[in-house]
Amino acid sequence: MEEKQPTQPNNENLKTVKTYMSDMAETVRQNEISVIKVALAEQNKHEREDLYRKVEGTTSKKFFWAIGGIVILAGAIYGSYYLLGQKKVKDAPAPIVREESIISYDGVKEISLGQTNSLIKSIVETEKNSQASSSGNIDYIKIYQDNNGVNELITIKTLFSNLRFNAPASLVRSLSDSYMMGIYAKSFSDAPNDPNSKPKLFMIFQSNDYEYSYAGMLEWEKTMASEMIPLFKPEAADTYTNQTGLVWKDIIISNKDARVVLDESGKPMIYYLFIDKNKLLITESTDVIKEVTSRLMIKNMKPL
Repeated sequence: MEEKQPTQPNNENLKTVKTYMSDMAETVRQNEISVIKVALAEQNKHEREDLYRKVEGTTSKKFFWAIGGIVILAGAIYGSYYLLGQKKVKDAPAPIVREESIISYDGVKEISLGQTNSLIKSIVETEKNSQASSSGNIDYIKIYQDNNGVNELITIKTLFSNLRFNAPASLVRSLSDSYMMGIYAKSFSDAPNDPNSKPKLFMIFQSNDYEYSYAGMLEWEKTMASEMIPLFKPEAADTYTNQTGLVWKDIIISNKDARVVLDESGKPMIYYLFIDKNKLLITESTDVIKEVTSRLMIKNMKPL
């Protein structure tokens, strides 16, 4: 009978099992490490996001920050434009302010009542020294007096008193304090040899009551010429001052009824006329009448 030989363990199978178990253990170990790494990475990610959120702020905070930034930017832009505008205003030349007048004018001559001994002489000198830069210039003569440190245009009553006009009281009361004294001058180059090219004086008064003003002028005609000649015709003052009986006559100028007083040779000295029911013009020249009438017509024109 044959003896059975003892069975030898299969080393190859043992090695295979052992290798398999080792691989499994290695895999589990690596997976545990990977899970830990993933968990740590995820935790780090959440921590970074929380940090970013804290730094950036909430949505409402972002909105208010954006609005604040826009407001600051707009304020900076507005401030820059404002400063530039102020600089332009500061550097710009001061505009010439023209006072409201009965007609338009091209220049201004000023006379201070407190600095002259004779208003008549001051006006005559102003007229004599006027020169036109172009044909048909009108200078506005402003006569003012100091009133507690403020220069004010003198009233019609003060004007008549200083010009030594003895006009009827009813006439003075009918005239407004809104009046204009001026000088009309042609350019000397236009007519150097024409005696009529010298500056011409005029006065425009505004009437509050046409009937009283018209009646007052007719009454004043008795002495008006001799009182006005020192102002309008100073060269003839010695001849006609205090002279009564100078005759006024009717005349038509620019289709308007006017009155004129003549000298001994029959030459016109002074004219007066009502341009309309409210405007009384006194002057020494028909050229002035035409120019003043034209300017007044232009001023009263209404835009279409």
